[in-house]
Amino acid sequence: MDPVSTTDILIAGVGHALMGDDGLGPAVLKELEEGGLPSRVRLLDAGPAPQEILTELSGIKKLIVIDALTGVEPGSIVVKRFPAMLAIPGGEGAVSHGLGLVQMLCMARDLFPEIDILVIGAGIIPAAAPGFQLSDSLRQRIPALIALIREELHLTAQHS
Repeated sequence: MDPVSTTDILIAGVGHALMGDDGLGPAVLKELEEGGLPSRVRLLDAGPAPQEILTELSGIKKLIVIDALTGVEPGSIVVKRFPAMLAIPGGEGAVSHGLGLVQMLCMARDLFPEIDILVIGAGIIPAAAPGFQLSDSLRQRIPALIALIREELHLTAQHS
């Protein structure tokens, strides 16, 4: 993407596609990309390392993180504006990868205090071994997650 771009919304998918339901973030990004997005939106597949998001935040006004979450009821959809993310059952136990999602978001807020941060995800039971695809039950949640993301983009456009 052109670094002089006017994108100010970053949608970051976190997860590992070869680890079952952990691949939720990249799966949602793929669906979003196929459906088209406003020109001010940029997608980032952060893979299994949420800290990769930190290098992409310059010039961003809104960050939407999509991730599969442990520490919440499997299958439940979670929408939290940060720092309300800390209120997820299990608190800071909602960890996605080596660096916890909450810890990464705290770093993002410290580095870029003006960014509006929203986390959209679903609870999972982590895969015990690599090689699994998303479960059917989680795949069925993707349209609802995309609808929530599009609603947030619509609200953002109205307030710009």
